[in-house]
Parts: sequence; structure tokens; C-alpha cells
Amino acid sequence: MILRLLAVGAALLFLFMEDRLGPLAPFVKMIPVAALAVLVHRSGDRAGKPSAIAGLLTSAIADAAIEYRFLYGLATFLVAHLFYIAAFTKAEPRWRWVRLVPVAIWAALALPPLSRGAGDLRVPVILYGLAIFVMIWRAAAALGSGPGRHAGAMGLAGAILFGVSDTLLAYNRFVSSVPASDVLILGTYWGAQTLIAMSFIRSK
Repeated sequence: MILRLLAVGAALLFLFMEDRLGPLAPFVKMIPVAALAVLVHRSGDRAGKPSAIAGLLTSAIADAAIEYRFLYGLATFLVAHLFYIAAFTKAEPRWRWVRLVPVAIWAALALPPLSRGAGDLRVPVILYGLAIFVMIWRAAAALGSGPGRHAGAMGLAGAILFGVSDTLLAYNRFVSSVPASDVLILGTYWGAQTLIAMSFIRSK
């Protein structure tokens, strides 16, 4: 309970008082996802759990890194997605290519306009985009697998929400301003990480 309250409190503090936090802001931003990593660590064993913890911890580092420089955060989040890909693949090693189709359509629609607006960051943005869409596919492949009846659904919902958050962030940065962008981007991001974490906590 304490960790959950700490995560929620830190998220609200960063979201509504970021400007007043000064140099502490990046470290406060790390707390919610770092707390999720601890919760997963304390839970029972499940296929892919170590990789999921690594993804959460790497994401927490990325939360701070992106406050200093966007490219640092992008690179660190890419590593986090590689850990999530490994986690979902360990939960369900079968390819399940059919489930890639809707993800590929999303990628085909989202990546071209975002990459065109990214300028010098075009290649990193494309690489990052490919990583997150592969992560969504692997989460979709894991749907219905494993011991938890709802774990796969939560993992897929979290992966999709992560894709929504990053699509909003990239659109807001490279294409056009998104109204209430901070609330939308961070709200969907923290929701995504929470669902992914819960998918590796539940075992029944």
C-alpha cells in the first residue's frame, strides 16, 4: 500500500508541480515506475518477470534522462522496450503472425508523418517506433497465454496504451501541438506501465 501511495503521490506531484520542483523534477518523475518495479519484484514467479522488472527499471531511468535531453530518453526507452519484448516473448514464445497485422497497420499509418517531422532525429524515431510496435505485437501474442486469466489482457492493454502515449508525444513534438498534452501523454504513459506491471504480478 505504501509503495502504491508513493507512486500515485509522486505522479501527481510531478504532473501538477513540475515547475516548482526544480532539479528534483527528474528524480520525482522516476518514482512511479520504479515503485512498480519493486511491486513486480515482490510478486510470485511468472515467465518473463525478470525482463519485465528490467524494463520497468530502465523506463524509470529513461523518465529522468528524457528531462535532460530527448535523445537520451529515447535511447533509454528503446532499451526498455527490448526488455518488454523479451518479457512478453518468454510469456508466449509462439510467433502468432496474424496478431501482427493490426499492429503493422498502426505502424504504417503513424510512423511516416512522425518521421517526416522528426528532422535530424528521423532515424532514431523510426528505430524506436519499430521497437514499440514489436513490443505491442509480442504483448498481443501473449494474450490468452500463461497462468493468469487476465494477465495477457492487461499486458496488451498496457502495450497499446504505451503506443498511444508515445504516438501523442511524437505528434506533439514533431507534427502539431496537442491540447492538454502533458496530462494526456503522462496519464496514458503511467497507465501503460501500471497495466504492464500488473500483468506480471497477477498469477491467478
